[in-house]
Amino acid sequence: MTGLVIGNLELDVLTSTVFVIATVFFLGSFVYVSRTNDMIGALKSLLPKRNSRKPLPGPDEPL
Repeated sequence: MTGLVIGNLELDVLTSTVFVIATVFFLGSFVYVSRTNDMIGALKSLLPKRNSRKPLPGPDEPL
């Protein structure tokens, strides 16, 4: 019994199971990284707080 047949490629059940587990782990790592390294939150942390309505300093002015 073959586990997976794609064209002329025939993979047994064990090999296709290992590939599926590796694929889920690989794609899951992207989801984990995107949830923990939220770029919007990182960019918001660089901006001044909403309480101060002063404009951002220019390139020659100190923060």
